[in-house]
Amino acid sequence: MRIDCDTCPVRDRQCAECMVTALLQLAPLEQRLDSDERRAVDTLASAGLISAQEAVSATARLEPWKPLRSTG
Repeated sequence: MRIDCDTCPVRDRQCAECMVTALLQLAPLEQRLDSDERRAVDTLASAGLISAQEAVSATARLEPWKPLRSTG
């Protein structure tokens, strides 16, 4: 069986529920970059600010949300 995420009709919208994503064994807080993030990383690599290896292995990291507290 061949699975091609590039042709998935719900790509970047339903990846969190996809069994393929679960099977890739990303760390719990790591996620694939969305299209805007991927474009930014590609731009950094094109400018020589990061290596091609860093660009390929880049992932997004979900951080726990901490609500802001009012000081006034």
